[in-house]
Amino acid sequence: MKKQLEDIIKSLSGGEGLKHFSFSQLSRNRSIAMHIVDYWCRTEKQRRADKKKYKLGYGSLTGNVAQRLIGKYIFRGAEKEEIKDRDYDSIFNHEYKLYTKESFDDRDKQIKEQIKDKLHGTTQQILSAVKNIFGNDELKCERYVDMLPKDLALGVTGRLDFETDLSFAECKTKPPTAKDYRGDIKFYTQKLPSDPDPVNITQVAFYKIASGKTPFLFYANENDFIIFDDSHPALFDDHLEYCYNEMLNKAKTIQKLLILSNGDPKIAAQYVEKPDLNHWMMKDLSADQLKTIKQLWG
Repeated sequence: MKKQLEDIIKSLSGGEGLKHFSFSQLSRNRSIAMHIVDYWCRTEKQRRADKKKYKLGYGSLTGNVAQRLIGKYIFRGAEKEEIKDRDYDSIFNHEYKLYTKESFDDRDKQIKEQIKDKLHGTTQQILSAVKNIFGNDELKCERYVDMLPKDLALGVTGRLDFETDLSFAECKTKPPTAKDYRGDIKFYTQKLPSDPDPVNITQVAFYKIASGKTPFLFYANENDFIIFDDSHPALFDDHLEYCYNEMLNKAKTIQKLLILSNGDPKIAAQYVEKPDLNHWMMKDLSADQLKTIKQLWG
């Protein structure tokens, strides 16, 4: 059985094979059907080629800039690199160039060109939140943490946004909402949450158990930030363990489906509900994703 499962895993990702589960693969926001589409059928190159709307790259840009300004070290894979360049303009411009390199459509391109001030504002709020949490402690950014849970052939991996020897913080951003108004685009500040998003708590749960460190979760928009720590019930140890186990159960279900279908996505699709293309989360699917869905479910 072990050898069979290893061979099946090598056939995934369009024949490239999968090396591990990531949190995004096991997120509550990703159905098992979309896991089959993206990680059984499509290669990494295909996934990276998907055009993304402005909100998806917003957090990466602002978080990356903040890391390089406030962190002592940044990890590139297993290699730890001391951050030397701390010039705000050069760091921001580099990230902004990557962010605007490719847009979902003309409207998305226009939005990205008009929200530069919002990106600057959110970056500053991230810096303020991190300072509030860690003070002047030495920070490491983007370090990988891994676990190989019992009964899983694939481990789970993820990267910590900010960490010290004792604690870590996961950063989530709330990009502005863009709405068309009389031929123009108007922007509205997205409200910060009063409680943590359960999707984010599951991610924090994995990082907490994998790192053994005290967790913080914070949200930032262009005007403010809010921090949640382990005094909030959602970050209590027992609740984090529950969320972690729920994530593992999803991974185990995917593994059982791999064995049942022998890694054949067309067979697996017979046991999984077709993605609801009318759901708001499906509105940004790429043409390649839609093509794969049609091939599997018709």
